[in-house]
Amino acid sequence: MGKTEKAGLLLALMLPGLASAASLGEINIQLRGNVVDLSCVAAPGDADKTVQLGRWATKQLATAGSTSSLVPFSLRLMGCPPGSVSITFSGRAASVPSLLALDDGSSAGNVAVEIRDGDRQRLALASESQDVVVDNDGNATLQFFANYIAISDNVTAGSANADATFMINYY
Repeated sequence: MGKTEKAGLLLALMLPGLASAASLGEINIQLRGNVVDLSCVAAPGDADKTVQLGRWATKQLATAGSTSSLVPFSLRLMGCPPGSVSITFSGRAASVPSLLALDDGSSAGNVAVEIRDGDRQRLALASESQDVVVDNDGNATLQFFANYIAISDNVTAGSANADATFMINYY
């Protein structure tokens, strides 16, 4: 076998290795989603909702982690496309990031608002709630609870208001 033949054979043997080495650096990303004609809207009375958390003695919230009683509330959606929906709450986070901070006009101290899902489990800010199936008329009702929670010992008395917004997630 001559030099030219040996070089050709060597090149032929190396090419598959070079091709596989190049493919090792490839990354494939698939992006998928849906565009829907319909989108849910909050039912009348639920777009700008106020949940009254009540009046609670500071002694009930005396130590970090103590809570007031749960107050149920629901969000009714209408005009939804078929499938399921969930809710993601957002707002200013407290020193415990999963909790909602009191607004600047509030005078109470060391307290935050906790939102819970329909199973009464903490629903952290920026986390999706449980999915709810949309009925045949395009409606869905999501159940939640809210309560005060002491974020440290020695809660101080005063007004305790917080604001949250919600985003609807479609499935």
